[in-house]
Amino acid sequence: MNMRLKSILDSPCGFRYIFEKLQLQSSLSRHLLMDTPMPHKPSDIACIYEELREFKILFAQDGGLRNILTSLQITLSHLRDIRNTVTRLSAAATLDDIELFEIKNLAIINEDIRKHLKGKILSIDFDSMEDILNLLDPEGLRISSFYIYDSYDSELAVLRKKMKSGSKYQDELYYEASIIEDRVRGLLSRKLEKVVHLISSSLEKLAKTDILLSKVLLLEELDLSIPVVSTGANRYTGMFNPYIKEMVEKEKKEFQKVSVEFETNSPLLITGANMGGKTVVLKSLALCQYLFQFGFGVPAECAEISPVEEVHFCIGDQQNIESGLSSFAAEITRIDAVLKSVYAGKKILALIDEPARTTNPLEGTALVTALIRILLDKKLLMVVTTHYNIEDVECRRIRVKGLENGKMNYSLIEETGTKPPREALRIAASLGVDNRWLQEAENLLKEKTE
Repeated sequence: MNMRLKSILDSPCGFRYIFEKLQLQSSLSRHLLMDTPMPHKPSDIACIYEELREFKILFAQDGGLRNILTSLQITLSHLRDIRNTVTRLSAAATLDDIELFEIKNLAIINEDIRKHLKGKILSIDFDSMEDILNLLDPEGLRISSFYIYDSYDSELAVLRKKMKSGSKYQDELYYEASIIEDRVRGLLSRKLEKVVHLISSSLEKLAKTDILLSKVLLLEELDLSIPVVSTGANRYTGMFNPYIKEMVEKEKKEFQKVSVEFETNSPLLITGANMGGKTVVLKSLALCQYLFQFGFGVPAECAEISPVEEVHFCIGDQQNIESGLSSFAAEITRIDAVLKSVYAGKKILALIDEPARTTNPLEGTALVTALIRILLDKKLLMVVTTHYNIEDVECRRIRVKGLENGKMNYSLIEETGTKPPREALRIAASLGVDNRWLQEAENLLKEKTE
């Protein structure tokens, strides 16, 4: 599973909501970020957060990044995606005037950002592109335009002077001048080819600066925190899902944060009735893991997160119409992919919401129980939600606290028993549904337990 950021944009956990909040100034930054492969080595992720932390600290200091933010953003907004030009230059092509302009514009942006960040940012070392700028701007005007200047060739200056005088040999003069201009473009291209690595590096560093600035601004806007890189356990205090939080608050309700932790080799089972917030917990865990792996702040008061090679987020009624799979078949196929990754020795995070919910309770309970049994002591982080009675398996269990004083309490508490509490009738009653229906259901439950 070669996961890139663009592959999770439309994950039901709400990642696109976060991505669209980024104040990226350049389309290049957006494209590079979307095409970023998911890092999974702890050292790589730790380096990403060191850079983000440096930007965050400087952003909070007087005389730091906040004071020059507008200037930085305006300059970065002129950054263009000129990777095709760099590729052509690497292949020894002769660049045209537009492509030479693109490189000159990049050099101007590079020098501007380098001047602003010199002595402030240590994690990004901008190389000087002054020599490139002097090559493409021999008159030192430092404006975002390019043409073949007279100073590139003395003969060209003479020809252009004759053309301006209205010589009757205009066509011949124009032809001779065009030959010289092509020769100059070739000479400029060969000189730039020798420093193509510098041009390519500048593109990457400028886009990286844009991305880090956007991530820092997002920390403030959404009240995100920088997590600690953990080994073998995920711990969240005050975790929330920004998109769901916004939706709840639009309805004039209060979103309740939750705290949860789970470890490698020990599947976590979350029980509770429907409408009990179990799915929201899974969505939030998936979102936090994705944000962590790609170096974003995470929506929690504090968090310790362990890197994984793959994230398996199995949720909802996701039918695969093209392959003709039913919702049950599609769900079972996704869970089977979890097992295959575990057997292959990969470290994964598996978040599975109400597995086998669409089959009969007897078979469903057997499938969930068997899944947890065979994954005990395996090298994975796993959280499973269910409303089935999972009795014959030893694993850590928590549940949503449930209805209290007519209001849902979504906090997670340890569950010592094996049977989930009967919350469904209480929740239905709080919704004001028909009392005769609820009473009949209550009578049936009493008959089955007596």
